[in-house]
Amino acid sequence: MKQTRRDFLRGAVGWGGLLLAGSLELRAVRSAEPIRRAHRYLAAQQSADGAWRSGRYAAFREGDVLTPVVLWAMQAEHSERGGAATFTRGLEWLRQLTDTSFSRESPWPALRYPLFTASYAAQVFAREGDADRAAAWVKIIEALRTSEALGWPATDPLCGAWSDAAAPPRYVTPVPDMLAPNISATALAAVALSSAGHDPQMALPFIERCQNFAFDKGTQFDDGGFFFALNDPIRNKAGSAGRDILGQERFHSYGSATSDGYLALRACGLPREHPRVEGAAAWLWQRSDGLTNGGRWADGRAAARASLAFYQSQALASVLAELHFATSWSRTLRGSMTSALVTKQGHDGAWQGLAPDSCEDEPLLASAFALRALALLA
Repeated sequence: MKQTRRDFLRGAVGWGGLLLAGSLELRAVRSAEPIRRAHRYLAAQQSADGAWRSGRYAAFREGDVLTPVVLWAMQAEHSERGGAATFTRGLEWLRQLTDTSFSRESPWPALRYPLFTASYAAQVFAREGDADRAAAWVKIIEALRTSEALGWPATDPLCGAWSDAAAPPRYVTPVPDMLAPNISATALAAVALSSAGHDPQMALPFIERCQNFAFDKGTQFDDGGFFFALNDPIRNKAGSAGRDILGQERFHSYGSATSDGYLALRACGLPREHPRVEGAAAWLWQRSDGLTNGGRWADGRAAARASLAFYQSQALASVLAELHFATSWSRTLRGSMTSALVTKQGHDGAWQGLAPDSCEDEPLLASAFALRALALLA
């Protein structure tokens, strides 16, 4: 008989507990050398000043995009960090960037992707115990939130969340894609705020609107998963799922969005027992395998699906780490993800995606995500 959602989340006892120690030890052994190789690769790619810069994308060549995410990935693995000197040099470069950025009245014009940089930098400094620098980056995160102060109507479901805007997003209509919030940016910001001791709950209405969920009498579309953005058949990478009985277009749930959605709900303070959180976890349980971005995808979306392999891996690994307990499905999934990551690693210790849609063909970005995932799964 198939487990119910609640049984799945609460029934991990008995043999699961007896098997956990052995499975964790086996994964740790399998992961140890690939993690060391990844650190060696990242150390070899570090610039003399401590930053990480892309040789592929011009927007990633100044260090402000890749350095925070590489340091964040290294922090997930407690014993290695690719050598203390590598991490320390990178952290010192990020300290200097922080101090320089906040000597300016408006720091975002000098940053290529300010929300990306600010969110990972806030997490790095919060983990390092540098509350002042974490708080400095939190100010940028808050400045980039859609808000009434920037003209967004309080009743608009987009108000209170985050987009890919490169500056504080003043409300205009129609709202362009770059100003329209999405679950990925919102989850990144919410997790960063929470890690720095701030409350992102104002984003919760938007987060909930990105979930295919109904408390009662859900339709075929209400599977508990998440999609990327409201009313956007293009940026919702898995595509349109059809129209409901009200004539509203609905979108396929998919793995990376659902992992982000789960993490965003938790960052906003919803407990694991909340039906929305349980719904997202159950969706991931039923549809995840290895590095495959789960869910039902519309025809013609294969490249989009492949483009998020490593981003999906770190987000899903974060969910599994956050759940804190062993179930047969989580052990199986951790094993399949670990195997896939180890298999995909190059001889030089790097990972690289084949589809450029989400910039995972940049090996530094893909390797940061993969290292983070592998360390959390170990």
